[in-house]
Amino acid sequence: MVEKVDQARKGARALSTGSQVGWAVKLAVLGGMWLTLYLIHLQIGDAKEIKRFDPFEILEVSPGASAAEVKKAYRQLSLKYHPDKNPDDPLAASRFMQITKAHNALTDETAKANYEKYGNPDGPQTSKVGIGLPRFLLEKENHLMILCLFFFLLLFVVPMAFICYYQRTKNYAANGVMIETLQFMGYYINEATRLKNCPELLAASAESRGMALRPSDNEELKTLGAQVTEHKKRQFKLPIIIKNDIILLAHMQRLHHLMSPSLREDLDEILRHSLKISQAMIEIACMREWFFTAQAMIEFRRSLIQALDVKSSQLLQIPHFNDEILKHCLKGKNATSTLADYLQKDPEQRKGLSSMTADQIADVEAFASHCSNMECKAITEVEDEKEIVVGDIATVTVQLLRKNLHEGEAMGPVHAPLFPEPKFEEWWIFLVEGAPNTRIIAFERIRDTERLIEAKLRFQISRPGKHSLTVHALCDSYVGIDKKVDLNFNVSTEDEVKREIFVHPEDEELDLQPTLFQQFMGELGGDDDSEEEEDEKKEKTKPVEKLSDGKQQKAESDDDKKDGDDSDSSDSDSDGD
Repeated sequence: MVEKVDQARKGARALSTGSQVGWAVKLAVLGGMWLTLYLIHLQIGDAKEIKRFDPFEILEVSPGASAAEVKKAYRQLSLKYHPDKNPDDPLAASRFMQITKAHNALTDETAKANYEKYGNPDGPQTSKVGIGLPRFLLEKENHLMILCLFFFLLLFVVPMAFICYYQRTKNYAANGVMIETLQFMGYYINEATRLKNCPELLAASAESRGMALRPSDNEELKTLGAQVTEHKKRQFKLPIIIKNDIILLAHMQRLHHLMSPSLREDLDEILRHSLKISQAMIEIACMREWFFTAQAMIEFRRSLIQALDVKSSQLLQIPHFNDEILKHCLKGKNATSTLADYLQKDPEQRKGLSSMTADQIADVEAFASHCSNMECKAITEVEDEKEIVVGDIATVTVQLLRKNLHEGEAMGPVHAPLFPEPKFEEWWIFLVEGAPNTRIIAFERIRDTERLIEAKLRFQISRPGKHSLTVHALCDSYVGIDKKVDLNFNVSTEDEVKREIFVHPEDEELDLQPTLFQQFMGELGGDDDSEEEEDEKKEKTKPVEKLSDGKQQKAESDDDKKDGDDSDSSDSDSDGD
């Protein structure tokens, strides 16, 4: 198995004929890009990066040059780079502007003062970052070529790349299977489909029908077909389907020694497609809730992996076992017919090892310790509830424990010497109704290779009374190690079980707290409320003050009037006297 994994890794790294062409094109494109960058570097290699404005360097004079030398250099360079003399050179105009600015910096007093203070004759400047284009892109004679190249890339290369990618991917679904295959399997797979129907269905898939026929296939298939046992009448008559059906049956019946190298290559190609296609076949049966059909698809999948026929013995999965050894294992004391029973026996009690060499016995012992010794447990519950009531969402917690592994260990690839690729163990968990319905209620695919696996299957309870469900744990890589657990529980009605709704005190406090919307509206309305409250206070306080003043004035007038009355009365009394 180690050698097989190493070969698979080497094969994954190796380049097929089609990928070699693709890699060659990619390398050519990459080389062209690097060559283009190199040519651009050569074109702009002579250009000097101007770190700062230097009028002496621009005018090509020394820093101690006199005014006459500066003027002479300016005249020569301005005549050389004047735009009128270089109408087709955009760089000449830029050079002429630099020459003029350098001359002003050395002759004009204002420009000279700016240069000495700011390093530029125009005064303080803001930082600017630009991208310099290669000179050949700006040359007039290259404009037509560049424009044609741009439109060629934009209108031809980019659309063709997209079209090629779309043509390669439009025929495949997200799971890597051709859409035509999914439609075909969806039409032909029914509730009565079993293991004997599956080889021909795989041979009729679009991936299989896309394989080529060779002129030599006819003679080679006659010899092979005479030794193959067919379990049903052929449904399809297309030659490529018949050919692939025969080599698939020959693989399951372990007739590889009768195959030519070309037929063996075709078989390996079909088997590589078989994992994805059989995966889709299982999913189709699961979506239609057909447990026996899904079970048959899984049996077909592991029959391809282990090269087992419809009625082959499970013990053929053990290394170096053949028909002669099987006869010895089925006779006498400690006779064994299933793989699980054989693996559970002590090494001394295992039959069929007497004629093997020490290396072969070591292979058998290694297989016995490597093959999964799975323990399955399942419980049914409603989370946070003691009773199960109609309408609840029940949870079936399934635990799978690989007893052959120690803590921290994980499973490696399965022992499948006749399968062309390394295969890791997968398990399918089905929650099925009891007989006679056997409808799939829930399912899950497990690809974990750890020692302890846990899966949760949830479903809704629809009726009261007793329920009998079965959990099936099916391995897709080995025959004979499947597990089964029966679940029995009682469901009550809502009237039979009175559930008290417990509300935590902290939750009650949270209910009293304002919501985010209420807090937001409260903050917005807080200013208006405060202003209204202040206005109301002012309105209430002002009348009180006026009334108090009025009462005070009225009291004063009443006092004055009273005093006046008192004085009048006293005067009248005095007159009377």
